[in-house]
Parts: sequence; structure tokens; C-alpha cells
Amino acid sequence: MRAVGGISGGGFTVASHEQLAIDLEGIQDWGTALNGVRIGMQPVAPASGDHLGTDPASTAVETGLAYFDQAWSVGRTIIDSYMAALSKMCDDSVAKIRQLDASLAPQPHGLHNRAYED
Repeated sequence: MRAVGGISGGGFTVASHEQLAIDLEGIQDWGTALNGVRIGMQPVAPASGDHLGTDPASTAVETGLAYFDQAWSVGRTIIDSYMAALSKMCDDSVAKIRQLDASLAPQPHGLHNRAYED
């Protein structure tokens, strides 16, 4: 079995009884996209209610914004850690598959790796 990249549709595809095709570029692109989302989720300045005034409704809005900022900070940290882990898994998987593919490739000078032909 030999892993090859560039198969459209993502995932794993059995091209024949001898070849397993894996969309390595798709996996790598997904990891890169996850990192892009992580960057977009970086903390911004908390919302300020200074412009809302002092009436009770404005105070309630300001309190709600402060609560949301605090809760989102915790949630964003958790989501960020999951996305970082998934992105690393994508990169590591692609590297391992390429390493395995290289080790299973036919050897130079007509010598073949027995595992490649099984």
C-alpha cells in the first residue's frame, strides 16, 4: 500500500487493491485553516460600556457585556487549545504518512522493499 496525495474529496480512497490514496494536501490545508481561525479568535479589547450612560438599562447592558467577555475568554481558551491540538495532529499525520510512504517506495537500482509489494 502506498499513500499518495492530491485525491479530491478528502479522506481515504482505495484507488486499487494495491494503493491507498490519502488527501495529504487537504489534511495539511485543514490544519492551516484551523490556525487561521485561531488567529482570528485572539482576544480583543473588552467591550466598554462607558458610552452607555448611567440609567439602569445601560448598567444592565454593561454588566451583560462584562459577563460575556469573561465567559468568552474562558471558552475561547478551551476552543483554542482544541484547535491547536487538531492542527498539530494534521501536521504530524501528514509528516508520518509521507515518511511511511518514502520508506515503502521502491528502492533505487531495481531493489524493492518487500513490505511495499505485500
